[in-house]
Amino acid sequence: MTVLPPDQEKRTEDLVGHAAVHIGGITPLPWLLGYGTTRPVRAVRARRGGGASAG
Repeated sequence: MTVLPPDQEKRTEDLVGHAAVHIGGITPLPWLLGYGTTRPVRAVRARRGGGASAG
C-alpha cells in the first residue's frame, strides 16, 4: 500500500470527485432531463387529445 502525502491525497480525491461529476453530467443527467421533460408533455398532449397526428 502506498501512502501519499496529504496534499497528494487531497488532489486524488478532488480528481475522482471531478471525474464523477463530469461523467455524471455528460451521460445520465441529460438523459434524465429529457425523459423528465418528455413524460409530462406527452401526458398533457394525451389529455388534450392532441399530438402530431391531430393536426
